[in-house]
Amino acid sequence: MSFAKRLNDATPRERDRYLDALRVTSILLVVLGHWLVRVITRQDDTLEPGYMLVLVPETQWATIAFQVLPVFFFVGGALGAQSLRRARARGERSLHWVQARSRRLLRPAAWFLVLWLPIAVVAAAAGDPSIFGADTALTPLWFLAPYLVATALTPLTLRLHERLGSALPVAAASLAAIAIDAHRFTSLPGGPDIAGQPAVGALNYPIVFLVLYQLGYLWADDRLPHVRRARWLLVAVSAAALGVMIATLYPVSMIPISGLDAANNLAPPSAALIALGSAQLGLALLLRRPATRLLARPRVWAAVAVPGSRLMTIYLWHQSAMLIAAAAAFSTGWWPAPEQVDATWWLTRPLWIAACAIPLAALAVAFGRFEAPPPLPVKAAPTWRAHALVAAGVALASAGLAAV
Repeated sequence: MSFAKRLNDATPRERDRYLDALRVTSILLVVLGHWLVRVITRQDDTLEPGYMLVLVPETQWATIAFQVLPVFFFVGGALGAQSLRRARARGERSLHWVQARSRRLLRPAAWFLVLWLPIAVVAAAAGDPSIFGADTALTPLWFLAPYLVATALTPLTLRLHERLGSALPVAAASLAAIAIDAHRFTSLPGGPDIAGQPAVGALNYPIVFLVLYQLGYLWADDRLPHVRRARWLLVAVSAAALGVMIATLYPVSMIPISGLDAANNLAPPSAALIALGSAQLGLALLLRRPATRLLARPRVWAAVAVPGSRLMTIYLWHQSAMLIAAAAAFSTGWWPAPEQVDATWWLTRPLWIAACAIPLAALAVAFGRFEAPPPLPVKAAPTWRAHALVAAGVALASAGLAAV
């Protein structure tokens, strides 16, 4: 029996393979985008690191297609709701569920930090001779901070969803995000800021990401449009809303632009991410039936399940793989750097992606073992002290990740 057939047979029947496929696809698109956005050119026999969104400003529009964190968040909400409900059915306490899910996120990140922080400190002390900068490897950590908080709040937000529904809270939170954006994008410079952006925008970190996570509860409850026409309407209305936002007040870029303090829709997040996420949700619904049929094939499912089993490792280490590829390619001189982003540069991108994928595959094999921590012993009803300790742990961990 082939490996794909064995993997297919071992997958539980109740598993939603499509959600797994959406999660894997979203992270792999993030990886691909990060590998494409970094540019090395040669100026007067000197290697110069650059950023695609600065060198070719028109590519900022492409960030609308590559910004798939909304997909990861609403998939996380759907999977979190399903997992927590199964845990409750088994009699498991919500606190123990939060502990287990948090450990699955933080354990690979902890080993990543143990290895990378000393390297980054030494590199900084030595003037950081690497092409892109050693701190580039640490940038994926920021995403874990809001995702960890959203995951830890699942017992509370899911209970509120079960009692009140999500339509009204999501609508109210979206309006609040728009109000914050209006102040942020129209405020005069000179006030308190975070990375060059008005500090008020930081209020949208919990608002926007929790709204996207909450959309996953509607998926878990099967309360999203079933009629194809309604799904197309969701895509059209959301895309139109996003277009109006960009045409009137919001910036185009859906990611921060390295080297610039220009406004963007991710740091801090804006309501444009909610509009984009709603459009992506509609597209995901439209593709659900044909994709589910395709994922029933063993080889197709294996192509999703294998990277899915190492997905956090792939995400954490993909920038490190790019640094390794850049050091091997440019520092040794066997990969010639062009003077500008031209047709030749684009034609060589498949080779560049392959050069980054090879060390990433090795890193995934080496560090993927840390994605499955040993199970915690089942304990009696947790005390208030246990709740306080877990809450403090989540708060400190997320703050630490954001600070790094």
